[in-house]
Amino acid sequence: MDRIKNKESFLQIGAVVGILVYMMLIFWANIFHFNYRMNSDIASDVILGELIWKSKEVIPNTWYVANEARIICNPNVAALLMPIVRDMNLAAGMACCIMSVLIVLSIFYFCKAVGMKKSQKIWMGFLCLGMPAGFIILELLYLFASYYAVHVVIFFVTMAIYADIMKGGKVKAEKLLAGMVLAFVLGIQGVRGILVIYGPLFGIEIVRNLYFVYCGQKRERKDIILSGWTAALLMVSFWGTCFPISVGQTFSRNIRGGFPKLFTVVIPDMARAVGFENAHIPARGCLVILLFTALYVLVNILGRMYRRENIKTAEWAWLVFCSSPVLTALMVAFTTVESTQRYYFMLPFLLAYSPIMLWGQERVKLNGVALAAAAVLTVLNIFQIYIPVISANEPPESEERQVTEFLAENEYLTAYATFENANKMTVLSNGSVRVYPVATVEKMDICKWMTSTDWYCPNMPYEHKTAYVFTEAEKEEFGRFLDGKQDSVKEAARIGKYNIYISDYNFSNLGGE
Repeated sequence: MDRIKNKESFLQIGAVVGILVYMMLIFWANIFHFNYRMNSDIASDVILGELIWKSKEVIPNTWYVANEARIICNPNVAALLMPIVRDMNLAAGMACCIMSVLIVLSIFYFCKAVGMKKSQKIWMGFLCLGMPAGFIILELLYLFASYYAVHVVIFFVTMAIYADIMKGGKVKAEKLLAGMVLAFVLGIQGVRGILVIYGPLFGIEIVRNLYFVYCGQKRERKDIILSGWTAALLMVSFWGTCFPISVGQTFSRNIRGGFPKLFTVVIPDMARAVGFENAHIPARGCLVILLFTALYVLVNILGRMYRRENIKTAEWAWLVFCSSPVLTALMVAFTTVESTQRYYFMLPFLLAYSPIMLWGQERVKLNGVALAAAAVLTVLNIFQIYIPVISANEPPESEERQVTEFLAENEYLTAYATFENANKMTVLSNGSVRVYPVATVEKMDICKWMTSTDWYCPNMPYEHKTAYVFTEAEKEEFGRFLDGKQDSVKEAARIGKYNIYISDYNFSNLGGE
């Protein structure tokens, strides 16, 4: 008995240290190395946070949204911090830190609801922080952008309520209502909530009801409430997607090409999502062990269901974790939606949850092996991902940074470039130079994607010192822009692949709006 207690204590201490180390690394990366992987998408969210603060609007009426209407998101948190820190990069980095803390708290809330022991809770939190082995998923959760952090928080909160009711806890109307409000808000933001949370949850609840029939069991009052609530979550979230400000996706069926797409595109993207492609050989070995662990847990649960055995609350919850990326993969494969590893951001949480499911099952030797593999993977990820980040210069040396420094030195604080370069340059200069995105350098017309109409003539003054930045690949297109403007637009510099022209006039436009 003492040996078991000592083992539990050792595991708890190790996981606590792991959580503290990872939180320190996440904070350090977001606050002191925010520009490490700066790109146009991350930069657009940073600028949106500043715009929300300035406009005092959740969705600024001048803003062109992208693939989601961001109502509860990292830019909203950054906007709250802007009046305190007065620094767009620092506000965005601190917002990522806050979202990371919220994810961890929501994980602990879920663990408590399903009845995990203290050591299991701590390890679940540790593995969820350390499991993502690639920057794409890390940017969705913890680092630099936290695009889908709110989805993860709401997922764990929703699953906690679901598990609490299933275990026979007191049904509180305010919790049910809060879950429905969150579902509605995610629906307004887009279809991701349905795809990742409410669709899989409702599907597993249908399976659970069928299992009652299969076992000849009578449903209790709590089961009826649970079924009605999960159905309501799905309907409310769908209702949210119907609102005018919501951003939907248009796609068609791909039945004939579904299986080839599944095996040649979707599954490789899922492997990339867990970091398999860029991982070193030891990390790949750990990932394979964890994938087999998840497969073992699935087969074990299905086998016990076949034998009509009691399925625990934690196991029903695990099935929701499992169905989320699987359902997403099938929908992407059998429709024309373009696959991307971003869609499978729930996979690391599935891999983290699977070893916890085997905790205490002494007859399962895979338990210790899986936990060891998970622990090794988290340590490897520190050296493969975080150490290079915290060792890098901030901001990193780049041609884009040199362009902004040249513009600042020559007092050309307003410039235009295509989307891939514009917002990124603005953030690399921390807002001291404003480089706005255009759809084409030929027309200098507004890029209607993560852009504000305030940045273009006639909302900007025509007589204004302005720079025009284009790449060598856009040289011919820019030449057509110069027709008739040779006297008013002059070449100023060439920095790497970028050409910089300057003028006393702002030729941007709203594209006929």
